[in-house]
Amino acid sequence: MEVEYLQAELTATERESRPPVVLALGYFDGVHEGHQKVIQTAMAKAEKKGVEAAALTFHPHPRTVLSKDYEGKDYPELTPLPIKEARLQELGVDRLFVVTFDKTLSSLSPQQFVDGYILPLHVVHAVAGFDFSYGQFGKGNMETLSSHARGKFETTAVTKWEREGEKVSSTRIRESIESGDLEQANALLKRPHTVHGKVVKGDKRGRDIGFPTANIALDYPYVLPPIGVFCAYVQIDGTDQPAVCSFGYRPTFHEQQREPLIEAHLLSFHDDIYGKRVEMKWLTMLRPEIKFDSADALISQMESDKHTAYRYFENHMEESLR
Repeated sequence: MEVEYLQAELTATERESRPPVVLALGYFDGVHEGHQKVIQTAMAKAEKKGVEAAALTFHPHPRTVLSKDYEGKDYPELTPLPIKEARLQELGVDRLFVVTFDKTLSSLSPQQFVDGYILPLHVVHAVAGFDFSYGQFGKGNMETLSSHARGKFETTAVTKWEREGEKVSSTRIRESIESGDLEQANALLKRPHTVHGKVVKGDKRGRDIGFPTANIALDYPYVLPPIGVFCAYVQIDGTDQPAVCSFGYRPTFHEQQREPLIEAHLLSFHDDIYGKRVEMKWLTMLRPEIKFDSADALISQMESDKHTAYRYFENHMEESLR
């Protein structure tokens, strides 16, 4: 998949120098099953027309530009840009356009956006979700896109994709993760919510009390579940290793810890993995984080968490074999 980063409007003369494409439009955070329907629709139309299937997305997240709460800050995402690119490539997209989202872009009228970012890409057909919007204040939508196309391309709006009577959306998935309902989030994503990072050295407190952990420093600002203890897979060198993961402030030992840490106790893997890059797949929440009166009380609870996790993974393996 070829990736092109667009930082400014293009000119109409560039159109004929580019290969024709069917273009899927969207932010695609999570690349969930609703997004996949848009991508698959675009790919099917591209195959029928004998042209490339392309996607257009934006970076950074519009809220970092439009919301005062996130101005100058990283916005936590389900799939940060490099991960999104990998997901789209896995789906079979031939070409990806990444448009820089800034105040200049946000101030364009819907027609200006189409003239500067869609028409010059030699789009012959544009596909997006029914609720896709574009241009200043989101005034452009799938009902106006055909007129803004100036007769140069056709359009298709993909209808709402639902599960359990509710729209599948990045917002719904984000809320599920943040509330600790990982089963719901993973069902909507059609895969476990995954974060990427590097194993770094910690204070070795876990090793001292008989529960050595891998401290994972994340590569990107991800959407994360609430503070607590979880079952997770930690993928090391391409193999998923079952783990009990603590995400929190370690209040039993630390009163002033400012940032929560991710610590994974691997259940059946004991090699030295310091410095390795890993993927962590969040599976289910076992309990919230608790401050214990003593190290012995914490150890007792961790033993209980470990046995609960063993049962979870045993049942999970049995279900996968059915």
